[in-house]
Amino acid sequence: MIFESNYVLLLSQRRDELYGLESLLGRLKFRVQIADSIEHAVATVRQAPPCLVILYGNDWSELPLHRLRAIADSESITLVVLTDCHMPRWLYQDQNPGFDGFLVKPLSSDILSSLVQSASARQRCLAS
Repeated sequence: MIFESNYVLLLSQRRDELYGLESLLGRLKFRVQIADSIEHAVATVRQAPPCLVILYGNDWSELPLHRLRAIADSESITLVVLTDCHMPRWLYQDQNPGFDGFLVKPLSSDILSSLVQSASARQRCLAS
């Protein structure tokens, strides 16, 4: 599959966890692709870099995540983690395995739209 670079990649080990987020992004008219593992995400990103990758949950191994982070840096992709409101996970900067930011559910459409637009603008500016 070939995607425009202005799409959002959602990454979760369980697709059903992403239904609400996928639906909200669709209503906002953003293209979405879903990956269920770091390896799947890396392959997708190498094929066509998204502007934003949203990882859901907090059970991500640092080693494969560093591969994704390296590609994200070279392609100016923003990486954020989405957690549930009752389980926010804030890491000290020296423990952060490479995320650009953290989001806590529930997300409003305004916040999500602003994040995607900012990630897209950042990617375009850094690519120039």
